[in-house]
Parts: sequence; structure tokens; C-alpha cells
Amino acid sequence: MESVNFDRAAGYYDATRALPATTMAQLTGLLAAELAGRQPCLEIGVGTGRFALPLREAGIAMAGTDISGAMLRRLAANAPGGSPFPLAQADATRLPFAAGTFGSVLAVHVLHLIPDWRVAVDEAVRVLRPGGALVASFPTDNRAAGEPDGATGETAGPASDAGAAGLSRDAVAPWAGAMRAAARRQGMVGKPFGAQAPSAVADYLAGRAAARELSPVPVRAVWTLGEAIDHLERQLFSWSWPFTPAQAKAAAGDVRAWAGGAGLPLEAAHETETAVRCWAFELRR
Repeated sequence: MESVNFDRAAGYYDATRALPATTMAQLTGLLAAELAGRQPCLEIGVGTGRFALPLREAGIAMAGTDISGAMLRRLAANAPGGSPFPLAQADATRLPFAAGTFGSVLAVHVLHLIPDWRVAVDEAVRVLRPGGALVASFPTDNRAAGEPDGATGETAGPASDAGAAGLSRDAVAPWAGAMRAAARRQGMVGKPFGAQAPSAVADYLAGRAAARELSPVPVRAVWTLGEAIDHLERQLFSWSWPFTPAQAKAAAGDVRAWAGGAGLPLEAAHETETAVRCWAFELRR
């Protein structure tokens, strides 16, 4: 299996994966404080720069790699004046940098998308200086509300700050079970690969690095069942890419039928509350 390439998502990635402004400010501050003493920082799976660009503005010396050329071109378009730091189109399992080049490596929702994740972790360790750190997040810590089985923990739903009056709030949307069941009926059940949890990396790096959880950053968003169905039907998230458009359309139709029977309006807003959790794996000196 190859690492998941996000070429197909480059045009809509920023609109569908953006975090609420409050969350982004808190997360950028948290990561900048963690990385400040470990520069420069290499972000693997840098994508469109949704984390690297704010971190660069916060004063962190950044570099980035991604296997998707389309995502890197979008990053350059997002940055005033073009690419503000070194970029390379490369697989995380074959980093084009000398040993000991970086003080830190950042991997936000990336390691679970790499079948040979142990090789990617070894590469991160290789390019790190002694005492450096791999900072990563994982889908089991950040599963978006209502995602079907096999989902990769990508942030789903609109990026809106919470606080609208009269909305229910939960980590699981009221349509979550129906959406999982519809996906299963249509055969849309993925087999997880890559590093799904921090414990996998901690165990692999035992004796080489110490694992430490950073403070969780809350994510509050408002979204609707109609938006969730639209994401499923258009296959906007990577968990759904291995399946056919016909499967996605049928699963979306099943959820619409369930909503009609349950009397749940597609436009009814629901507030969800999850968290972004990152871990630092600090190399022994």
C-alpha cells in the first residue's frame, strides 16, 4: 500500500478542514511554545500549510514535505509572495534531508495515512538532532463526530466557533449511528493502516524517545446532517476514497431516508465538541 495522496482534495481542502479561529489560535500557540526551542521544524504532510504557515508567522523556522504536488502548490498560493520556507515533494519514508538537520518534526494527522509508518518514524528520528522531538496527532484522539467506521479522524463539518443559543452539544452527532450503519450496508468499511494511536509510536520508540501528551485544545463546531451527507456523497474525506461514487451515493441516500423516518431535518444545526490532542516524542540525548 502507498501513502494516501491528497492531490484530489487540494481544491477544497482548506474549506473542509479548517479549524475554528479560536481553536487555531490556541493550537498555534501551544505548538509554537513546544517548537520554539527545537528549530528548525520540519512538517511532514505539510499540505496547504494550515499549520506551517501560522507557525511561521509565530516565529518558528519551518520546512515542509508532502507527497502531493497539488497540495504544495496550494500552500504556495496561500502564502503571501509564494512559498515562505523550504518545501520538497517527498514521501515521509524517504526524506531528502541529511541526518540531524532539524530540532523537531511535526506530523499532524499524517502517520495513520502511511502504511510503512515505522519507516516514516525512523526517518523522522534520523533527521532529528539528539534531544529533538517528533510532535504528532492521531485519529483515535481526534475522531470527528459522526464519522463512519474506517474514518481517518479528519476534521469534518464547518469550521465555526461554538456558542449559538439553543443547540445541543455532544461529541457524537445524533446521526452518527445511522451514518455508520449506512456506510456498512454499502460496503464502505475501511481497514485501518498506519499508526492509529500514540501508544503505537510510543511502543515503537521505547528506549529511544519519551512520550509526553500536550494539553488538549477543544474544538467546538456547528454543523448539520445535510452537510454531513453532502461530505459523504461527494467523498470529500480520505476514508471514503477507496470506494466507488455509487457506494457513496447509495450510503448518502440511506441516511436521507433514515432522517426522513426519524423526523430529523437536514438543516437542523447540531453543536459538537471534540479536541485536538498532540504528543511529543522526545529523543534521548
